Parts: sequence; C-alpha cells; structure tokens
Amino acid sequence: MSIFKHPIREYVKNYKLRYKSYLQYKLNNNTDRGILPPLSYKKVFYDGFNTQLDLDKWRLGQPWGNFHPSDLKQHYDIDGKETYISKENHLVLELRNRPLHVVKSELPEWRQNEEMEDEFTIPYAVGLVTTKESWQYGWFEAEIKLPKGTPLWPAFWLSGENGWPPEIDIFEAYSMHGDDYDGKFLFRERPHVKIQPNLHYGVVEEGTKEMYGAYDVPVFNATDRFVQYACWWEKNFIRIYYDGVMVFECTNPEILKWYNRESDKQFIIINNGVYDKDSTPNECAMEIRKVAVYQKK
Repeated sequence: MSIFKHPIREYVKNYKLRYKSYLQYKLNNNTDRGILPPLSYKKVFYDGFNTQLDLDKWRLGQPWGNFHPSDLKQHYDIDGKETYISKENHLVLELRNRPLHVVKSELPEWRQNEEMEDEFTIPYAVGLVTTKESWQYGWFEAEIKLPKGTPLWPAFWLSGENGWPPEIDIFEAYSMHGDDYDGKFLFRERPHVKIQPNLHYGVVEEGTKEMYGAYDVPVFNATDRFVQYACWWEKNFIRIYYDGVMVFECTNPEILKWYNRESDKQFIIINNGVYDKDSTPNECAMEIRKVAVYQKK
C-alpha cells in the first residue's frame, strides 16, 4: 500500500521509529540487547533447540505442502536435510542447490496453475518450519542470525491458521544488492542489514487485499550475531521490536479489525529463502537460538 493511503502522521511516526532504531544500533553495536514481555504475560510456548527438532512443536515445510505453485524457484525441505539442530543447539535452516523434479499431473488440482509446465524442476531447497500451535494476541520473539549471501529472502512471520491473509511480517530480509543486505536508508555508507516489517490484510478474492508497512530498518551485523526480533500483538495495536527498540507500530482500527476476528489465530513461520529466480543464490545457513510466545495471564 502506498504511504499516501495512510494518515501522514502514522507514516511520520514510523519514520521516526526507524531513525531512532538506527541511532540506537549505532551506539550499541557490539552487545546483545533485547526487551522482555510485559510482567502480566506468561510463557505459553518455548523452544531453545537443545536436542533434535521437536516435531510435536514444529512442522517441516508449510501445512499445505513443500512448494508454492506461484514460487517455483525454491522448495521447502520436508526430509530434515536442510533443517536440523546444530552442535551449538541452534536451529539451522539452510539453502542448498538440491533440485526437485515435479510432474504437474501428479499434484492436487489446487496446487496446479496455467504457468506450470507438464514437468519442471525446482532448483533450490530451503529450510522452513512452522509451529503446529497457533495463537491470537501475545508476545512473539526469536533470536536469529541471518544467512550470508545474495539474493536471499529469509523471514520471521505469523500467518493465519484458517486462511491468508492475515499475516504479520516481523521481518523480511532482502539481500538483493550484496551479502550484507545493503539497503537505501540513512547513512548508507555504514554497514547494515535492511529488513522490513509489514502487515497483510483483507480478502484476496474480494479485491480488498492490502499491505501496510515495508519500512526499511537497518540492523548492524545481523549476519554475525543473534538479534532479538519481537512482535507485541494485542487488540488495539501491533508493535515490532528489533534488539529492544520499537521500529514499527500500527494502531489503525481499520487495519486491526482484520486481526481481531475469532478466526484470526496465527502460527509462526521461520524460513530461509531465495529472492530472485534468475540469479544463483549462495548456499548458506540461517540460525535460530530460541523462539518463545507469551500471553496475558
């Protein structure tokens, strides 16, 4: 959605949040930082990845399959080849050149589209996990080290249990210009990672699907250290924090109504990813140190 479709004060507010976050990162570049959930919240989900991946908590790939019919540059690992727990007790989501051959006629009809050839090969395998449990409202956080390479598209997001949208992108990261995710933000000469929080809402079939956000946020050294990414979602607001600094906020009731329906529970998705199907991405690994969800007591 264009910024001109939002009240100008809301755009200015988010611009100030991004500028504040840049200054905070600049002053505190080399320390682990974060923010705690409100004291009135209790932990309802946690994984510190201390042993093998807990398949009672996590699903390999999306609930609906191992690739998206409109995104044939990557398939999701469902065999545990690109998704595993490291000896450091981190969840590792790799991106590897591991082709998958697909015969269109063998797919369910809903997974087919007119653009597909009768047989085709999806070149890259990526790690993607989703929680089997879903929630409405709460505090969602993860500590993540982004993968190095280009052109990559890793993400940490929430998606609707009963349909899409709604979606809350805590971050999507794009390394289109280099392996440091270089972006077009203030003080571009400083090394930083450009990532974007945003919201998807509305109904695709009714032509009301919209996106709010996609503000570029710089994060220092996010490919070399674990950054805390958090989302605080309640009925009257959605707030997103990077390293304890609020970088995004939505309080618009016309947007939030799409997140407040009884059917709008969401599950967590974390994935590595390929951005540009016409380029050769670097093989790489994304690491997650912990994931937690808190809700009001």
